[in-house]
Amino acid sequence: MLLAIVISGIIQAIYGNLQLLGYYPSNHSGFKLTGSYFNPGPYAGFLASVFPIALGLYLFREKVISSLVLFNASTKRDLILNTITKLSFEYVPLLGIISIVLIIPATQSRAAWLAVLIISLLLFELRYQILKTLFKQLTNLKKAILIAGSVLIIGISLFGIYHLKKGSSDGRLFIWKTATEIIKDNPFFGVGFDRFKAYYMNYQAHYFSEHGETPEALVADNSYYAFNEFIQFITEQGVFGFIILILILYFIIKTSARKENKELSIILKISLVSIGVFAFFSYPMEILPIKLIMLVLLAGLALLDQSKTKRFQSLKINSSIKLALKTSILVSLLLISVFSFNYVNRLDASFKNWKLAQSSYQYGDYESAIAEYQAAYPKLKNNGEFLMNYGKALSIYKQDKKAIQILERSKTHLNTTIIETALGDTYKNMKQYKQAEAAYKHAANMIPSRFYPPYLLAKLYDESGQNGKALAMAKTILSKDVKIPSTAIKEIRQEMKHIITKTNCLTKNQCQ
Repeated sequence: MLLAIVISGIIQAIYGNLQLLGYYPSNHSGFKLTGSYFNPGPYAGFLASVFPIALGLYLFREKVISSLVLFNASTKRDLILNTITKLSFEYVPLLGIISIVLIIPATQSRAAWLAVLIISLLLFELRYQILKTLFKQLTNLKKAILIAGSVLIIGISLFGIYHLKKGSSDGRLFIWKTATEIIKDNPFFGVGFDRFKAYYMNYQAHYFSEHGETPEALVADNSYYAFNEFIQFITEQGVFGFIILILILYFIIKTSARKENKELSIILKISLVSIGVFAFFSYPMEILPIKLIMLVLLAGLALLDQSKTKRFQSLKINSSIKLALKTSILVSLLLISVFSFNYVNRLDASFKNWKLAQSSYQYGDYESAIAEYQAAYPKLKNNGEFLMNYGKALSIYKQDKKAIQILERSKTHLNTTIIETALGDTYKNMKQYKQAEAAYKHAANMIPSRFYPPYLLAKLYDESGQNGKALAMAKTILSKDVKIPSTAIKEIRQEMKHIITKTNCLTKNQCQ
């Protein structure tokens, strides 16, 4: 299984290289390299999860091979199997190391770089014990100098990594800062599983409504994740949940393997550490392949757990109870498989409906899109992104009451500027200007650097005859700094100038 994971990493690395060379398109318009993922972040995270397995298998290949080969191979078949095993564990991990090392710098993922660097140092130290040997030979003064020098190098490196993509770093720091406010309000039990995305943008909007358009507004965006799994875990599960997590991690680290499996246990644990390092700066728990790797690693540790093996060996169960247990487990697995198969089929059909709906929406066929959304709704009614798309389509098609119902439901699972502006549009369609104003303002506070929500607010004031507010908002928009120049912003600014001219004209009664 570990070898299969390494092979999957090699395939992804080759895929990434082919994207860089232009043979395959990426899955994101803003990045040339994504592998089979939607952006370079998850792709780099997957490679960083595979790398320690490849490096560990290669560094400890003699021990790993010796635990797998058949020493009493007497038949030709056994000899062939031994040869294949040796060659596989000697060369596949090496190929994995080389392919990942070549591609991972191009991902520009600092979290993945750190993970690869840290676990490489750990594995080399565990294999060759360079630092341990060196420390035995050094005096206390030299040890202190070595430690101080190492700390200095690490500090400079981290400073450089921070400034490599400073905007991205500042964005993460701001998310963590805002997330602490959620934790303060929900310290013990958190906001609930997978609820970060439902709460975060409201807190971000509250921050900017209180502090105004601070420099942090330039790095603020619609955020679904905390970009730190531990902060997000505390946000969602609270301190009590985090204590349980720490205990689980402690027991995982404390698992002991038999002597012949010690190196394999090290590889599994260090691989989990790699995912943990990546988790400090990204969102690996949102990436299914990484979660599957984690599952394999944990299953491997459970299999190697010496204390568990001894307990099961000492457990005496008579044959009739064993048969009953096996039958019960088999029947349970069969029933679970049947129900799961049916559920997955229905879920798959719903996702296909969603995809068709998005396609129809892009072509402006809102009636067909809404029909597909309705078909998918029963299975995806708790998916915030689906509800956002559905509500937006309903709003554009002027099914206002239904749109409000769906958009309000989506806010309980996810909240973004898209949802708030769609709500504003819907309320405006219904001439409920106060509610529309509140929605547009909330969207504007979520990401103050954006021009579109204030633009919608200015248009609302203009269309509803609130000339004073329209004039003030138009002037505010014209005074805003442009983060990324675009044709849309030029058009918005031009329209704001028109509103100012028209409002001044009406005020002075000089309109022709």
